[in-house]
Amino acid sequence: MADTAGDVASSGVTGRGAPDPGDAKRLGDLLSVDALSAARLAPGSVALVGGGPGALDLITVRGLALLRQADVVVVDRLGPAGLVGMLGEGVAVIEVGKTPGRPSMGQGEIDAVLVEQARAGHRVVRLKGGDPFVLGRGGEEVLACRRAGIDVQVVPGVTSAIAGPAAGDVPVTHRGTAVALHIVNAHGDLGPADLAALRDPGTTTVLMMGVSWLPRLAAQAMLNGIDPATPVAVVQSATTDSQREVRGTLATIVEAVEREGVTNPAVITVGRTSAEGFLVPDGLDDAADVERLRRSGRQALADGDDRAVSEAGADADATAAEGVGDAADTAPVSPSPVLIGCAHGTRDRAGRDVVRAIMMRVRSTMPGTVVREAYVDVQEPEVGDVVRETAGPVEVLRTRETEDAPEAVVVPLLLSTGFHVGHDIEAAIAGHRAVSAGPLGPDPRLVAVMADRLREAGLVEGDAVVMAVAGTRNRAGQAMAREMLPLLSAELGREVSIGFIAAAQPSVADAVTAAREALPEGGRVAVANYLLAPGHFQKALADCGADIVAEPLGDHRLIAEIVADRYEAAIGG
Repeated sequence: MADTAGDVASSGVTGRGAPDPGDAKRLGDLLSVDALSAARLAPGSVALVGGGPGALDLITVRGLALLRQADVVVVDRLGPAGLVGMLGEGVAVIEVGKTPGRPSMGQGEIDAVLVEQARAGHRVVRLKGGDPFVLGRGGEEVLACRRAGIDVQVVPGVTSAIAGPAAGDVPVTHRGTAVALHIVNAHGDLGPADLAALRDPGTTTVLMMGVSWLPRLAAQAMLNGIDPATPVAVVQSATTDSQREVRGTLATIVEAVEREGVTNPAVITVGRTSAEGFLVPDGLDDAADVERLRRSGRQALADGDDRAVSEAGADADATAAEGVGDAADTAPVSPSPVLIGCAHGTRDRAGRDVVRAIMMRVRSTMPGTVVREAYVDVQEPEVGDVVRETAGPVEVLRTRETEDAPEAVVVPLLLSTGFHVGHDIEAAIAGHRAVSAGPLGPDPRLVAVMADRLREAGLVEGDAVVMAVAGTRNRAGQAMAREMLPLLSAELGREVSIGFIAAAQPSVADAVTAAREALPEGGRVAVANYLLAPGHFQKALADCGADIVAEPLGDHRLIAEIVADRYEAAIGG
């Protein structure tokens, strides 16, 4: 900075008095791209240039200098793609942008294009949106070039993870409010570190590429104990003429985004600085705030903000605030035990969506109860971890009034008993003020849902029906599944046989074969799917030989009703 200031001073531009046209010209020369950047792009080399969040004038001076030297530009869909229209006629432009839901060039193909063009002796600029190394796969492209012996340089860019929120009046850090930043590739489930960031009131979480995933992300966050009142802001097409913003909370943002028709590209911020009007002055000059802001980092956070407020705490506070009369005359209100919906877990995206949809439906029908998700296999959080978080050890509270009151109820999102119910869940609640409810089946309401799914699949009079069950070696679990047969037979007005996908006999394939042999020629066999959600077992039914395979039970109001009933029964309701 000292050298620059000296150059300006020596040019005679002092900033005092009337502007001198000559001074302005000299200052313009000093601020030209050629004067500010000595970057050079040699023939046969590649430059990865971060083009910024969208506005053409947010590319860096160095990036612009190299772009002006390029004879081949490999450009993304996002970022300042409009700059390529200003290049000379002799510049070749290769578009490799990815559009969600449409076929596009794979990363390996893009790498090959960069190497091929450089080997042909061209000056190649890879123009990327934002910053090449912030969820931009820039590292992969650098490695591809270097493996091929191609000289490559990287020009950092203004990342939309920070510029996008800023354009929408959302500071990602703010002294006394947010002291940390967490950036997430939101095209998938949130991980443990992501959930920890969302729980921390001093952290702003930025969700990239997450608009289409927002319903899943919001559901997962709330089912993992993140305060539904946490502010959320969504900025679409940041820094461009078509920019717009939508604000809400974790509980309301999905509806707001759908109502306003917000689509990609957009950046999502979650945290206190995302609140509506955060940067609107309130006109107050609180001495305590002034003193607090003299500190730094987390020491400057407001008192009481060292941990997130839970839903239970928020509900309890609201109840107390709305109370009428002398507090001494009002009996304390105990929050309801936490409902932990515990599923098996699956790697199948559709299966995860169904389980969370069920739990969100339960949550909407039980507004006074905190609802959490947990799993016994494959997925996190594990049921034991959630129990330890929500229910204290049995020896902590021993008053007569609360001796038998659980703090958490684990409701198995499983259709019958077995190892997971009898071992995994029981081990999780052991030693804690928690209880386990019974599995969802057998229950006549499950029959109604199965029948609905069969009719949706095209079941007609005369079709034979086999009820497909996941299977268990536990005899009590097998008996529970068999209890559903007469109920489903009565509902459909025909005999129903049973087949197990694993661990028991007969297999579904054998049951389908037996049912077909009893039919007249041309008769059809339909499989009633006694599974809660899509996943491994559902895929196994593809080769069972049936003419019709119904969908799993899935998200249904009766399923949510059963979950609520199991919870109430466990607490003596």
